[in-house]
Amino acid sequence: MARSRNSAFRVAAAGLAVVAGLLVWRWLAAGGEGERPGMAGPAQTQGPVDSVPGTRGAQAPEKSAAESPAPPRAPVAALAKPTPRPSDYVGSQACAGCHAAIAESFARHPMGQAMDTIPGERPVEEQTETLSFVDREREYVVEERDGVVLHHERVFAPDGTLIYDQAMPVRFAVGSGTRGRSYLIDQAGLLTQSPIGWYSGSGRYGLSPGYEHDRGLRFERAIGDGCLHCHAGLVEHEPDGGPGYSSRVFAEAAIGCERCHGPGAEHVATMAALPPGSKADDLRIVNPVDLEPRRREAVCNQCHLGGEATIPRFGRGFYDFRPGDHLDDTLLVFVHDEQATTSSGAKPVSQVEQMRQSGCWKGTGGTLGCISCHDPHAKPTPEGMDAFYRTKCQACHEEKPCSLPAVERDALPAAGSCIRCHMPSQDLVEVAHTAMSDHRVPRRPDDAKAPPRGATAALVPFDDAAKRVPPRELARARGLALASLPGTAKSTRAAQEAISALVPEGVERGDQRALLAALAGDVETLRGLGQLYASTGRMDAAAACWEGALAADPGDGETMAFLARQMQRGGRLREALAMLDRLVTANPRIAAVHAQRGALLVALGNPDDAIAAVRKSLELDPSSLSVRSFLAELLTRTGHDAAAEAERTTIARLKGAVAPDRRPDAEAPADAPPAVD
Repeated sequence: MARSRNSAFRVAAAGLAVVAGLLVWRWLAAGGEGERPGMAGPAQTQGPVDSVPGTRGAQAPEKSAAESPAPPRAPVAALAKPTPRPSDYVGSQACAGCHAAIAESFARHPMGQAMDTIPGERPVEEQTETLSFVDREREYVVEERDGVVLHHERVFAPDGTLIYDQAMPVRFAVGSGTRGRSYLIDQAGLLTQSPIGWYSGSGRYGLSPGYEHDRGLRFERAIGDGCLHCHAGLVEHEPDGGPGYSSRVFAEAAIGCERCHGPGAEHVATMAALPPGSKADDLRIVNPVDLEPRRREAVCNQCHLGGEATIPRFGRGFYDFRPGDHLDDTLLVFVHDEQATTSSGAKPVSQVEQMRQSGCWKGTGGTLGCISCHDPHAKPTPEGMDAFYRTKCQACHEEKPCSLPAVERDALPAAGSCIRCHMPSQDLVEVAHTAMSDHRVPRRPDDAKAPPRGATAALVPFDDAAKRVPPRELARARGLALASLPGTAKSTRAAQEAISALVPEGVERGDQRALLAALAGDVETLRGLGQLYASTGRMDAAAACWEGALAADPGDGETMAFLARQMQRGGRLREALAMLDRLVTANPRIAAVHAQRGALLVALGNPDDAIAAVRKSLELDPSSLSVRSFLAELLTRTGHDAAAEAERTTIARLKGAVAPDRRPDAEAPADAPPAVD
């Protein structure tokens, strides 16, 4: 998916420590004296901006005297920023006065409960005696203390003694609880996700999606607009344009009226000015029912269309969509070829793609949509769900009802339910313990199982967006979509394809000045190009792009991280340290940044400051064995033998850590089999 506003700080943890070890151990081996420039090694190899892989630095063939030079190209202008969208929001409470029944009903709808404070007035988690679970050697615990909910990560030594207990206060719950919830930590306006999630289907806590494969994320997984826009009605950023959110974070927490009907200030003013008993010619509000199908469906698709990548148009953000727009006026969603007839159903929000494969959608010529079957203001009760959807089905199939004999149709488990046979539940690969109804509406239950989609299927913009979006913007979005896919940075061919899409047509190869002028102000493209150039070894071009991105957005932490790594590889250690200091000011909560600062301080001959930086890193991430090993060696080199030995003891205990149920003091269940080592 597209990068979120705060994703800048996601990459820092993964990328900054890459060369730290090289700097530290060279300093230690040399006795710890002063700055050691020129340590970049092979990764410093550089070439022209658009050189072909394998010919880096090669001379272009000389032109013969008979050839006349090509006339200079006209400079490619930067994209113009679009006009800001209307933002005269009034909040759902302003709607409730006239629409009390709908407001009351919607408040019980999953959309109206998509975000909540913690602890909230509407807990969905089951209150059991043990609010904990174990993943390998780590124990996760949920605790409420003095009105604050804490999420703990604990690790114990084999003898049962505690090695560390890191507790973080959670402020928000994401999700209605229909399938589950995730939890957000607010750190001075910077949101991160807890590794603990709640799964309603199993009625228990477990690792949040994604953490089962990467436990290094811990409490530092950054959350921004790209994650929030489908769960929060309206976010509120810092007024000075900084990278974080305001103190209240949300102007409206859950999804509200204006997400589907548009900003309501003009509507409220119009209705307030009407004389009693009169009607307005223009209500100054959007009713999606009155929109033509593509614009109507865009209201739902802003959140319920999964795709492979969602890229905001230049100058737009995730919250810039307004009801009545085409979706691609704001967001370009890339999907696999829409003509493909298979879909695995593995994505948690692929209902739209599935529906377009259904005979129902095709049979109506594309006029059937989400609200043909769903009431956006109310959700049927579990007891009334089958009857509710049967009525919806019969609206189209009354003349051609179910062909099964009544005895078979009404037999268990279907019991006359259309959706039990034609919209069976599918397990979601990306979200454990959850399932989603199959929106392909297969004619027979046996047809529900479809082979996974081919990995080579082309990415295309959804819903004929290519016919409406200017070619340059389309190429830009496609390049960013390709760059976001897993594996692009590891494939020279894929990276080059993304680069070709991101470099505007008309920019001369190798002309960095023209490239930066054409991309002025386009932070996302400059940052993405920098990463792609770096992945293909073109570090000069990468640095130029990153510097351009940082000039456009001085608070872009992700770009700071990339530049700091590049400076460090080039031996510009003091500049790298200054860049990391800026990053720490922007976000002091990234463990890897402090570890990297420690490495630089060591290389610059400041071991005492380095020790303080590394200790700060371990305060934020006490699980890191590599950082503890670094600290132990640094303490030894600086004469702090007792402290170094204490760190080595902790390292040994962490390596031998066991799950709580394997500790000597643990009580095994009566029916538990004997442990096998």
